Amino acid sequence: MSHVTNPATYFTAPLLDQTLQEIDVDISAQPYFYNNGGTPEFLADLSDAIELISASSTNASMSMSMGHVYAVPEEIETIQTDWGEQTQLAFAGNTFEFMPLKATPETAAAFGMTLVKAGQAIAVIATEQMLSQIEYRYGMMAGHFFPYDSSQANLTEKTLYPFVITDLEHHDFPHVFASTDPNQLPLVISVGRYFPKDRKIYLADLWVEHGDALYIPEMPKQVAPEFVDLHNNRNAALACWKAESGQSMIQMHTLLDPKGYFYWFWNACPTIHPQFDAFESAKLNIEIT
Repeated sequence: MSHVTNPATYFTAPLLDQTLQEIDVDISAQPYFYNNGGTPEFLADLSDAIELISASSTNASMSMSMGHVYAVPEEIETIQTDWGEQTQLAFAGNTFEFMPLKATPETAAAFGMTLVKAGQAIAVIATEQMLSQIEYRYGMMAGHFFPYDSSQANLTEKTLYPFVITDLEHHDFPHVFASTDPNQLPLVISVGRYFPKDRKIYLADLWVEHGDALYIPEMPKQVAPEFVDLHNNRNAALACWKAESGQSMIQMHTLLDPKGYFYWFWNACPTIHPQFDAFESAKLNIEIT
């Protein structure tokens, strides 16, 4: 009697993220981010044809109609790493839903960001003048990476988890997230506004239309802040989960400091990230009062 051993079979490895191109940006020489018809550029001067906009103002009351709010009973632990500070938050509940919102000037401002439309430019304010613009490719499973597993400290191998956690950050350098997927899928940026004294957090996903961009000013750590604006782009390819998308990854451009210092706030419970379409009619005309 013979014994046949079937060979092992595997799924194709899903993409987490991939750097496609990186260019240096000297903010002292090129201080303006310009959305050139959906193409991100950095300029030394602006022509009269370019609309220069200011960073959006924000305040605590903007949060009241933006995002789902959850109680944060305590900050469990804060640890220091080579790349930054990690604070684990305790949430009241078991699962937490990010409200899908179209990225508009109002929804962006509610989380400390500025929407930059095609033809507009904004001055980038940065303490560290040498930054990088990186073109990334994100896979639709990228949000399922759990980065707080000590066994993955070397980051050479990363494990997919069965759900997406709350994993948000701010940092000592500015960001630009440009929605530049060649197949025109929207970019999704997960955001939060955390009120440490009030022990609550507002959570949402901003769906950035193809050709738009978000500017996020540098946000160093503050002593006793009223609120902290947070974001993460690991779930950038959320739109790929639409049945009709036909894509398993998207592309985007990001301005950042690869050597910058981060402040992460995370919770290990499962999160829910609905597609935007089901909420479109209700959310497109949000007004802040």
